[in-house]
Formats: sequence, C-alpha cells, structure tokens
Amino acid sequence: MNEQSPAEDNEALHREVEQLRRAMKTRPAIDLARGALMASFKLSPQDAWTVLVTVSQHTNCKLHQVAEDVLDSINGDPLPQTLQRHLAAALAPFRAKPPTPSDRTDLPTVVPGPRPDAAHPVAQPLDPCP
Repeated sequence: MNEQSPAEDNEALHREVEQLRRAMKTRPAIDLARGALMASFKLSPQDAWTVLVTVSQHTNCKLHQVAEDVLDSINGDPLPQTLQRHLAAALAPFRAKPPTPSDRTDLPTVVPGPRPDAAHPVAQPLDPCP
C-alpha cells in the first residue's frame, strides 16, 4: 500500500488546484478557437479539437497559445508562418473528406412557415448555410 504523508497529500492537492486554475483561464480561448475552426472550415467539434491538438503537438506550443494565435489572426494579426504551415497540414485531411449528412447533425432542423405563436412578429430562423 502506497500511503502518502500529509505533506505529500497537501503538495498533490496544491498542484491539482493550480492545474484547474490554469485550465479555467485558458479554456475560453481554446473553445473560441475551436468554434472559429468549426465555422470557417465546417468541422465537427471533435475535428476542430483534433486540428488544434495536432498543431499544438507539431509546433511544440501549448494548446492555449495555438488557440490565442488563431483568435489573434481572426482579429487581423498575422498568423506565424510555422503555425500557418502546421494548421494547413492539420486541416488537409478534413478538406479532402467530402461532407456527409452525419457531419451536420449538430445543426438544428429548420421548418419554414409560420410559427404557431406568430401573433408576435418574430424573425424566422434562417436555413443553415450549405
């Protein structure tokens, strides 16, 4: 049985708390970059995650830094060339793959026509982009 001393337990808990704090600070940028990739390249959530992780691993950059660079590029900053190359390489398999109906299951189905509660004029949802 491998029992830790109270000091070791305390240190392990401290490390875990620090990791959770760091994750809470970096997660929003990662989620935004993932959404940007999904919208820009018509990727599923899992595929967008795979692209970010792949680029992070191949550039030896932290995932949150890759995400921040992607977000900065959306706001007009140039994407570093190394990141551009690795992002293009990570996206290549998804660009070659023809979209299937199962890839678009995350989109809501929109039925055109009047709404049952149409007493109040409310804009109808738009059909998803092809």
